[in-house]
Amino acid sequence: MSDRRKRRSLSSGDRIGKYQLDEIIHQGKYRTIYKAHDPFLERDVAIKVSQFPDNQEGEENSQQLRNSFFLETRAIGQLQHPNIVSVYDAGIGDRQTFIVMEYIDAKSLACIMNAKEEISISKAIDIVFKCCKALEYAHSKNIVHRDIKPANILIMRDGNVKIVDFGIAKVRNEIDTLSSGLFGSPLYMAPEQIEEQEVGPCTDLYALGVVLYELITGVKIFEADNVHTHMYKVLNEKPKPLANYGVEHAGKIQPIIDQALEKQQDQRYPAAADFASAIRSVDIALRYEETEIIKSVNADQAGMLGFFKEFSQKQLSEFVDLATWLRISSNETILSAGEIDQTFYVIVGGKAIVYKTNEPVKTLAEGDCFGELGLLRNENSNTSIMANTDMLLMKLTTTDLDKMSTALQAQFYKAVAHSMVKRLADNKIAADKAA
Repeated sequence: MSDRRKRRSLSSGDRIGKYQLDEIIHQGKYRTIYKAHDPFLERDVAIKVSQFPDNQEGEENSQQLRNSFFLETRAIGQLQHPNIVSVYDAGIGDRQTFIVMEYIDAKSLACIMNAKEEISISKAIDIVFKCCKALEYAHSKNIVHRDIKPANILIMRDGNVKIVDFGIAKVRNEIDTLSSGLFGSPLYMAPEQIEEQEVGPCTDLYALGVVLYELITGVKIFEADNVHTHMYKVLNEKPKPLANYGVEHAGKIQPIIDQALEKQQDQRYPAAADFASAIRSVDIALRYEETEIIKSVNADQAGMLGFFKEFSQKQLSEFVDLATWLRISSNETILSAGEIDQTFYVIVGGKAIVYKTNEPVKTLAEGDCFGELGLLRNENSNTSIMANTDMLLMKLTTTDLDKMSTALQAQFYKAVAHSMVKRLADNKIAADKAA
């Protein structure tokens, strides 16, 4: 019996090099992704194993898998970004390749959408904005993903976003090692992919525009019975307007969708940074519209919070007028680890979870505040904070701080210091109990 016929599938307990396999995360025709453990660095990892076909007809596919492996390891090996999955190791054998990546406790956006989980407009904007930042970085390294879709966008427990699977990425200005044909997922292909023309950064932005459209409307961009009909519509038709689906604020979001989905590359956003700027501007505008209504209704509620216990009525009124009031949807990320966010928040209503290294460590509730280090010392946050319920927040920036009267500044710093001392004391009590 040949070695090929003796080869068996890998299973839990097997090893690939130093890595011990734990369980299968995803299984496809040729590729399987395992959760595994690195005993030397004592960390969980994800390993994507590609098995080469055994039969003679599969030799072309084997070469394709080898090319895809070298392409992905070269592409993603260059990328170190908080919104792109990190690669730790890779290897190739006679009949298989493997790529070792960071293990992410996350759901794919496709799973979230298929489960019909509610995604607010602000959350959709947040997801697409973070994807834009990841693509901006990848494009700066001359790498085009070519397969942006919900299945390749992971949403972590702390709300952070990671783009995965650079298996068909294109390194610009280099010869494409993949054989000719269509590359990508048909439902998210740009016109130039369908027509097998040269792709570029705008190809990824088109796909991201499709993702945004689906997130906001809850439907596919085109109604089609088959892939060929869908491709025809991509080349010849425009998607139905957002207003047809009763989308809130459709008038503000529609121009962004329209530009992202232009048929010609040179009519789309020139770069991911431009797409990111456009959707961030809409997000800011939508939040600003709400702030005056929220402020008038909830100013009295703010005065009852512990943070403002020592504030005079005049100081409280000044603070309320300076602050921006925000409604945050459940599961929306407020603060991401590694970012410098010079913003201070007071929770007026609702609850949030603090995550450290993607693990929940604390719950914040009404009257709690966060963001002091970013506001006062311009330091990176070492935690992420995600809304556990719908929330109402007051937000204060360094610009707002400069506008405060001397009396309010003094009282504000006093309240912040008291809050930080209380937090340190609570942390010590928790540590003593755990010891």
